[in-house]
Amino acid sequence: MASPFSGMVGILGGSFNPVHNGHLRMAIEAREALDLARVDLLPAKVPPHKGKAGLLDFGRRLTLLRLAVEGVAGLDVCALEGEMPVPSYSHATLTRLHELFPSTDFVFVLGSPDFLTLPDWRKGLELPLLSDIAVVDRLGLAQDAVDRFLDMHWDWREEGPGVRRIAGGHRVVLATMARLDVSASLVREKFCAGLEISGLVPDAVRERMRAEPHVFRDCWNLSS
Repeated sequence: MASPFSGMVGILGGSFNPVHNGHLRMAIEAREALDLARVDLLPAKVPPHKGKAGLLDFGRRLTLLRLAVEGVAGLDVCALEGEMPVPSYSHATLTRLHELFPSTDFVFVLGSPDFLTLPDWRKGLELPLLSDIAVVDRLGLAQDAVDRFLDMHWDWREEGPGVRRIAGGHRVVLATMARLDVSASLVREKFCAGLEISGLVPDAVRERMRAEPHVFRDCWNLSS
């Protein structure tokens, strides 16, 4: 059976400080599960919940992302938030994407922990009114837990297995992936300690970081 999201474009935002293999697997799993045309990884220029302390500059994070997706089918990078006001809000970004590409259907991809914090985001509960949402779960979040969260915040109806339609808005779909315990904070800690990060980040990212270690350590040691 064809996916109801087939051919759409996924948007996976984040700090990507730095990009790691968990980010890539989430994007790949979402693309394959929903049969998306591609998934764009979209770095925040200044994340509203993190600020600039310990954050690599936008251009360097963008470079690492481009190295990370090179040769990976169906993944690309979108630099849109580099041209937008800061801090970077997902609601503003999705609004701008629809303005720039009115004929493109987008799916906003996020992990289940982030999905459950949408009430704390700026206009977070309005995101399903702008775009379809793909919730990628790494923690064993069951469909009934998603439905309970939906009950708390929206009127909705079921449109198919794992697919929920928000009243007056778009769809929320739950997709699962194998648990991969990699985080940007783990990568930063190991790199700053001089430990090996092979297997945690793409090889091209590892090599770029090793080529100028002082740049990364000087930045990340601010947050340690």
